[in-house]
Amino acid sequence: MPWPALANSSRLFRALPRLLLGAMLGLTALCLVAKASTLEEMSFPSKTLGRSLTVSVYRPDLPAPPDGWPVLYLLHGLDGNNRDWSALANIKSTLDGMIKSGRIHPMLVVMPSAGNSWYVDSADVKGPGNYETALLSDLPNAFEKRFAPHCQRSSRAIAGISMGGFGALRFAFKRPDRYVAVASLSGAIWQNIPTSQAHDPWAGSTGTYFNRVDQATVIGGIDLPPEGAHFGSAFGTPFDARRFNDANVFTLLARQIQAGTQLPAIFLTVGDNDSHNLWRGSMALYETLMADKVKIEFRVTDGDHTWSLWRRTIEDALEFVSSKFVSPDATPLVASSPALPSANAAAPNPKMAGGETIVK
Repeated sequence: MPWPALANSSRLFRALPRLLLGAMLGLTALCLVAKASTLEEMSFPSKTLGRSLTVSVYRPDLPAPPDGWPVLYLLHGLDGNNRDWSALANIKSTLDGMIKSGRIHPMLVVMPSAGNSWYVDSADVKGPGNYETALLSDLPNAFEKRFAPHCQRSSRAIAGISMGGFGALRFAFKRPDRYVAVASLSGAIWQNIPTSQAHDPWAGSTGTYFNRVDQATVIGGIDLPPEGAHFGSAFGTPFDARRFNDANVFTLLARQIQAGTQLPAIFLTVGDNDSHNLWRGSMALYETLMADKVKIEFRVTDGDHTWSLWRRTIEDALEFVSSKFVSPDATPLVASSPALPSANAAAPNPKMAGGETIVK
């Protein structure tokens, strides 16, 4: 081999370790960038249910702050499970991107599987089980013991879609001492069934929702729930209207307002074309909160009761929740002189729509 070639080979041989080290560091950097978080399915014991809860957990791949990360409990809708947010909303990429861009602060996100429980206790009526107790007590105790998040009200929030929006509001109004914020996305919310009808078998709402005062003035009626089969056995079989009323969002809210309790910050969003007409319940809750002078963020956006809408509106909900983690003092106080909600009219059943797959 000619001397120049030998000299070049020698220089290349001496430089090889540095080249390999550079390549390894480059690959390491790429891996760190690619792995911005971990989304893992795991089980947590539930003494209440007598079995484990299946849960998906999102964790940022960043050093945790000394006091631990804040945590968001994110609930699924009817016929869903813990994997919905990942499979149908790509929640991992959404969280990664929003954290990386600084739109939200890093947080843990816990997505439990709760069947068609409507997030209530129902073992005594042979329903799905006592999921309210399991998710309010068993899961937080087990999760927060394992992952040591910042276990204070100022760093804990809850949100959900459809049935999960109902559940998130229920939990926030049942235990306002536990959550700094709550977000309902297209929440399956209905007002209480009038007392005069609560003792009879509930066949679903009837009558006309819209009422024309005069040719130019139309007002909405009371938004009543659909027929009892929509709720499965969560409120008894047959459906028990009194049990529904006692567990309902409006009842829990009225009790807390009457007690003068500090409520979590509240965020509501719903599609203007919601094919279940769930904009009615969100508007009724908004009006109730406004009547009681409770601060609330309310959005009516373009869309149906579908994941294409929730993939967008979850970003607004995450920003809202993150802002309350940062500024817990912004939590609103309830009014001292409440105006309790009433229910004395009827409304038609929610509709099902074609086109894109509609989520119950």
